[in-house]
Amino acid sequence: TGRGAQLGILIKGPEVLETTRKVDTIVLDKTGTVTTGRMTLLDVHTADGTEKAEVLRLAGALEHSSEHPVARAVADGAASEVGTLPVPEDFANIAGLGVQGVVEGHAVLVGRERLLSEWAMELTPALKRAKEEAEAAGRTAIAVAWDGEARAVLEVADAVKETSPEAIRRLRALGLTPILLTGDNRAVAEAVAAEVGIETVYAEVMPEDKVDVVKSLQAEGRSVAMVGDGVNDAAALAQADLGLAMGTGTDAAIEAGDLTLVRGDLRAAADAIRLSRKTLGTIKSNLFWAFAYNVAALPLAAAGLLNPMIAGAAMAFSSVFVVGNSLRLRRFKAADH
Repeated sequence: TGRGAQLGILIKGPEVLETTRKVDTIVLDKTGTVTTGRMTLLDVHTADGTEKAEVLRLAGALEHSSEHPVARAVADGAASEVGTLPVPEDFANIAGLGVQGVVEGHAVLVGRERLLSEWAMELTPALKRAKEEAEAAGRTAIAVAWDGEARAVLEVADAVKETSPEAIRRLRALGLTPILLTGDNRAVAEAVAAEVGIETVYAEVMPEDKVDVVKSLQAEGRSVAMVGDGVNDAAALAQADLGLAMGTGTDAAIEAGDLTLVRGDLRAAADAIRLSRKTLGTIKSNLFWAFAYNVAALPLAAAGLLNPMIAGAAMAFSSVFVVGNSLRLRRFKAADH
């Protein structure tokens, strides 16, 4: 655990070491884990008669009250375009769908197309086409509506972390099957999965359903590790056989995880599992040598063929050997060093 801390891996308890030996599947949250989580507003498609500046002002004001990475991208992009944003008179976060509230007297909705549908609003053919083209390009499309009408579609993109493809290769080398889990649409999820080398994707998963995905994998007889960083991941991290929380994420995720990866680098997940397995191997070798020669010497001692001084020296050597063998773990290095 001391060497892990030096490498930015915080191990909560000894039972974690045993769990890592059994893990065969690793579920990865997309946003903030595989990707940077720093999204950027790329484009704005407006309905006829709607001004781009008005869309950015109203949508940006509402998203400014949310902490979701997509919301931050919209708010930051809007602020850079139109300047100071108004303060919402009312705001509510709809888990997994988006946000709603009142801005400058307008009832505003910003989020998935499904959020608009729940309020009996539909995207115009032109906006629907813009949404489909954005998603086909691997971008996240956000619908904007106010006063009962769909007004715009915003395009937001999130970049894959440079280290993620290498991290996936290392996890596979450890015998783990990587699975991508996200609330984003399938086109976006599959584009990211293809870029990093993941074949199995669970997309458009609501926050409360992430736990069910982990449970279904466990029901198949798999031992599941989960890597996540957000509030929405906390329950799934707790349900998984091994929870790895990104230290750059929320306090709820960190509290729910068994391991915390301080660096926020997915390669640390592979290092954490390697270190835990190596530690478990050291424990087993210590136990073997501590018992083996004692058992071998018992008949000699019983027959009076073992000098007590030699027995005492052997006992002392046992302690020295175990400590020395354990100290070899201090030379453990992260794979990228």
